[in-house]
Amino acid sequence: MLGFPFAPAGSPLSLPPIYDELRRERPVCRVRLPTGAHAWLVTTWADARFVLSDPRFSKAAMTRPDAPKARPGELPRGVLFTTDPPEHTRLRALLSRALTTRRILSLRPRMVAYADHLIERMTPPADLVSSFAAPLAMRATCDLLGVPVSDQEQFAAWSETVLAVDGRSSGDVERAQRELFAYIGGLVETRTGNPGNDLVSDLLRHASPEPVVGLVATLLVTGYETMAAGVTNSVLTLLAAHGKLLPDLDSDALEELFRFAAFGDALRSRRALRDVRVGPVLVRAGDLVMVSTASANRDPSVFGDADMFLPTRCPNPHVAFGRGVHYCAGASLARTQLRIALSRLAYRLPGLSLATPLADITLRPGGSESPPERLLVRW
Repeated sequence: MLGFPFAPAGSPLSLPPIYDELRRERPVCRVRLPTGAHAWLVTTWADARFVLSDPRFSKAAMTRPDAPKARPGELPRGVLFTTDPPEHTRLRALLSRALTTRRILSLRPRMVAYADHLIERMTPPADLVSSFAAPLAMRATCDLLGVPVSDQEQFAAWSETVLAVDGRSSGDVERAQRELFAYIGGLVETRTGNPGNDLVSDLLRHASPEPVVGLVATLLVTGYETMAAGVTNSVLTLLAAHGKLLPDLDSDALEELFRFAAFGDALRSRRALRDVRVGPVLVRAGDLVMVSTASANRDPSVFGDADMFLPTRCPNPHVAFGRGVHYCAGASLARTQLRIALSRLAYRLPGLSLATPLADITLRPGGSESPPERLLVRW
């Protein structure tokens, strides 16, 4: 049985080499997690799509007391990523009524202005993570939800802890979850009596406070972490694999970034409700199944030159946003945010380049996104 997560590759642009072996020889492999639990790891594109879309694999079942733990701490119940239909359907419909295209587009002017503000303050060599990607992601998330940016450092700490798959104790994770939900509960209570022009207020117009707290906490955590990692990983990809940023990032290049620029074990977990055959393996009821979307997106049977960044790749059936009923509800927001961040960097800093050798760039361990700890750039 293999220990998981796997050791990183020599280059931050590469996945651990064992993924190539697993896709060829053991596409559904038994692994031991840092929690001590055992799980099936799915690595091919076809099997990933199957597990992510088949209703016999449950998110809600992962919260049961007897469930194997995919990461430290108890999972919160009744939120978007730990529910199945019909409860999940109701929550997703509620979010869709508030997270409209109009609302996403309304954030654009402020995000452009803040991106430019951050760029103006940068001096070479600058750490792109701390000086641009992280503060921009937090500001964008706070603007969306109408929460004060004065608490952004605390939000970042909560997010990193809650999403950790390794390197955190169960107590740390559960404490961060309690504090986060308590904070959001206070915010929702304030908005209940004093609504504003923000997503939280819109959600409260259609639902009671309890489900709103879970939705807002989910958006705060995943919105910040995924955007900060997405911007950092995309800049690294463009500078290292393409040689420069793209001033006019078209849809093909954007989707290729989502496919390629996930260097960690970006995982999506499910629990089997009954015996199900996945590829050559019979997964038993109650088993934990983990899908490596990062590996699936490098499957050479689907993607030609899978380990290369090809900005003109089309079609591009990646699974970076998942599949099925749990397809990422914020996919449109993520595309908009990444396009804005990269376009402002390309426009304001056309000579941007890496300030350290690629081999010296290390990825943050223990998380599902695994961006670089630091990314020094110059211009």
